Amino acid sequence: MKNLKYVSIILVLVLCVNCGKDESAPPAKTETPEKKEQRQIDGKVILTINDKQFTNKDLKEYIKTHHSDLKLIESNPRAISRVFDTFVEHQIVMFQVGLEDIPVIPSEIDTYLRERHLPLDLVKDQTVIDGVKAQKYLDLKLYKDIDVTDAEIREYYNKNLEQYRKSTEVLLHEIVVKDRDKAYEILDALSKDPERFAEIAQKESISRDAKNGGQMGYFELGTLPKDMEDVVFALELNTISPVVTSPYGYHIFKVSKKKSERLLFLEKVTDDIKSKLLSDKLRWAYEDFLSQLRKQLKITIAYPALYFKYRSIEGEQNEIQ
Repeated sequence: MKNLKYVSIILVLVLCVNCGKDESAPPAKTETPEKKEQRQIDGKVILTINDKQFTNKDLKEYIKTHHSDLKLIESNPRAISRVFDTFVEHQIVMFQVGLEDIPVIPSEIDTYLRERHLPLDLVKDQTVIDGVKAQKYLDLKLYKDIDVTDAEIREYYNKNLEQYRKSTEVLLHEIVVKDRDKAYEILDALSKDPERFAEIAQKESISRDAKNGGQMGYFELGTLPKDMEDVVFALELNTISPVVTSPYGYHIFKVSKKKSERLLFLEKVTDDIKSKLLSDKLRWAYEDFLSQLRKQLKITIAYPALYFKYRSIEGEQNEIQ
């Protein structure tokens, strides 16, 4: 009876195979030499982690997922080499993550997509799911106990006081036009009514800040081109500058606020320092984790099999044979 059951299963499989054949279907097109060569290149193994292999095709899929323009990346040997380095790191981490049973729920995928400003319809994309798993793994296994203390923040502040000394700053506004005569026409109008600066900027200026009435934001002494800086930092508040010429056109400036040179107090920069120190600690932890994995796993990179000429991080071609 048991043998009859196996025979029935085999018969069903044979019937299914036969049913899949379409005798009337046209013969398959012959593969061109170019396509055959490309298929062979795509199938070459470029990375092995223990017993898991990755090919040029896997690398191309990775690039398509993480970069908008595959051809642009491929046209720059250094750029695609650095992307390949990232691909290797990603696969090493994902190999380790794959050894763990890490559940992923829809709300975590949704948060992951929103935080990275990715389309929400990618909720079932395997690359996204892998990204969530990797993030959960790192958070649980690597990052959970990493923090920055008040003492560390204070120590960093005291050792780097010069970073928090601010030069004189001005809140700068500008109007930029391409035509010289137009610039002097605007300057004449402003000399009669300086209050129209924002109105004219919105209407006439070609700069990106035109929609904000020409407000560019705060600028420290030493951050603007010398010819502009000499004019701007000599201005009295809410007075109009003469026309200043640059490669971008003809500029008219106004300064609405000034801040004197000063030292920012610790309370003002605590969040920035904490963010920097935390970022450094997380990066160091990740680099150490990756270094340990490289020692534990058997990793082989077949540089000659890559579909492009690999360049080392120093920019020289890698001649590994």
